[in-house]
Amino acid sequence: MLYKYSNHFKFILMIAAGMVASLQNVIMAFMVQSLTNIATNRSWHDLTSVIMIVVISLVAILGANLLFNSLKTSAIKETNTYLRTNLFKGMLIENQGAKKLGFLTNDFKLLETNRFDAQVEIIMQAFTLIFALAYALLVNWLITLLFLLCSFVPMIISGIFQKKIQAASQNWTKQNAEYVNQTKNFLAGSNTLKLYDKGTNATEKNRYKIEALENALLKMNLLDLNIASLINLLAMLFSFMVPFSIGVLLVIKGMTTIGGLFAIIQLANSFVNPILTILDDRNKLSTTKEIVEKVRKYLSSVASEEKTKSIEAGTLAVYNLDLIRKDKKLVQNLDLTIEPGTHQAVIGPSGTGKSTLLQFLMTGNYGEAKEIDLNNKKVKAGSFTNLFSYASQAPVIFADNLWFNLTLGSDISKEKVEEVCDQLGLTSLINEKGFDYFLGDNADQLSGGQLARIELARAILADRPVLLLDEINASLDKKTADQIHAYLLNSNLTFVEVIHHYEKDDLLHYDTVIDLG
Repeated sequence: MLYKYSNHFKFILMIAAGMVASLQNVIMAFMVQSLTNIATNRSWHDLTSVIMIVVISLVAILGANLLFNSLKTSAIKETNTYLRTNLFKGMLIENQGAKKLGFLTNDFKLLETNRFDAQVEIIMQAFTLIFALAYALLVNWLITLLFLLCSFVPMIISGIFQKKIQAASQNWTKQNAEYVNQTKNFLAGSNTLKLYDKGTNATEKNRYKIEALENALLKMNLLDLNIASLINLLAMLFSFMVPFSIGVLLVIKGMTTIGGLFAIIQLANSFVNPILTILDDRNKLSTTKEIVEKVRKYLSSVASEEKTKSIEAGTLAVYNLDLIRKDKKLVQNLDLTIEPGTHQAVIGPSGTGKSTLLQFLMTGNYGEAKEIDLNNKKVKAGSFTNLFSYASQAPVIFADNLWFNLTLGSDISKEKVEEVCDQLGLTSLINEKGFDYFLGDNADQLSGGQLARIELARAILADRPVLLLDEINASLDKKTADQIHAYLLNSNLTFVEVIHHYEKDDLLHYDTVIDLG
C-alpha cells in the first residue's frame, strides 16, 4: 500500500537507504571477527585499518538510517492522506453515515501500525537476514547452516497459530464497531436520556459493550503474547544452544577460528531476530485483512463513481411498482411517469408509502418494478441517482458555513444563490448572518423553517433534472409555505412532492396527483 499510494521515487530511495542501514550487523560481525583474530594472532599492525573501516561504515549507516526514517514517515503521511480522503468519499458514496466513524479512527490506526509499519519492517528484516547470511556463509558455511536450519523451528510453530490469531482479531474488530456505534447513538440522544433521568441505564447498557470489547482485546493480546513467549523459548533452544555447541566442537577440532565462531554468533541474532520479527509482522498483517478488504471496497466505490456520467433531463417511467418496507407491501402495481417541467403531488394517509416512493426513486431500495425507462431506454433501479435532488421535513445541516450548506462546495455564482434564497424567503437571514455564518453548533439558533428552506435551496441550486420534496412545508408557517409553493408551481422545475396537510383546491395546481390511499 505504501508504494501504491505514495511517491514511487521516494519509496524506492527509502528501500535503498534501508538496504545500507541493514548492513549494521554485518559491520559489527566484521569488527568482532577482525579484532578477535588480531588479539589471537597478535597482529597489532591491522588494528588501525580495521577501526577506520568500522567507523566510516557506521557513520554511513547512521546517515542511511536518518534518510530511511525521513522517507518512511513521509510515505506513511502521503498514504494516510490519500486513503483517509478517499475512504471518506467512499463512505459518502455508499451512504454509510456516522455508523462507520470507528473505521476512520480505531480501525484505520490499526491499519497504519499493523500493516504499513509491518510491511516496511518485513522488507528491512529480509535485507538484514540476506546480508548476514551471505557474510556468515563466507566465514563458515557449516556453522551458518546449522544456525539457519534451527531457526525454522519457531517459524513452523508460528504458522500453526495463524488462524487463531486472525479469528481473535476479527472478533475484536466486530466488538469495536458495535461499541463505537452504540456509544455514538447514546451520546446523540443525551438530551432524551437526561430528560428522563436514564443516563445510568444507558451507562449500564454501554458497560456491556465495553466489557465485550475489552474481553476481545484481552483474548487477542493474550494469544499474541503467549505465542511470542513460546516462540522465543524455542528460538533460544534450537536457534542458539544447538548450533553454538557444535561450533565449539569445530573450533576444538581446528575446523574454524574463534573469531569466525564469534562473528557467526554475532550474526546469529541476524538470523533469528529477523525471522521472529517477520513472523510477528506477518501476524500483524493478518489482523488487518478484513480492514484492507473494506478499504478496497470503498476505493472501488470512488473509482466507480468517477466513471458515472451525468444524466440528461428526460422522461422517467416506472411500471408496475411494488413498494415494500419491513416485509410489508405498501403499494402494488403503481405506474409513475415524470415528464420534464411537470409538478406532481403524492398524497395519502400516513404509512401508505409516500416517503418510501421517493426513497425508491433515489436509491432503488424498498421496492420492485417490472420495468423502468429513462429517455426511452431501460434502466435498473438505483442506477440513476444523480437524476434527483432532495429536500425533506428533517433537513440535513452540515457543520460548516451557510454558503457550503447551500452549495455543498459547487461553483455557483453568488447572484444565482441570492436569487434562489430570495424566492425562498432567506434574504433576511443572509443579510443578518452572512454566508460565512457557521452552522455547526449554531444550527440550533435557527428555526426549523429556516433550516428546511436552506435544504430546499440546496436542492434547487444542485440543478438536478428532478426535485423530490418530502413534506417541505411541515415546519413552515402558512404564509411562508404558500410563498414557496407559489414559486415552485410557477417555475419550470420538475418536481414530485409528498404533501400531507393541504386543501382540496391546492391539488388543482399540480399536473398530476398520485393518491396512495
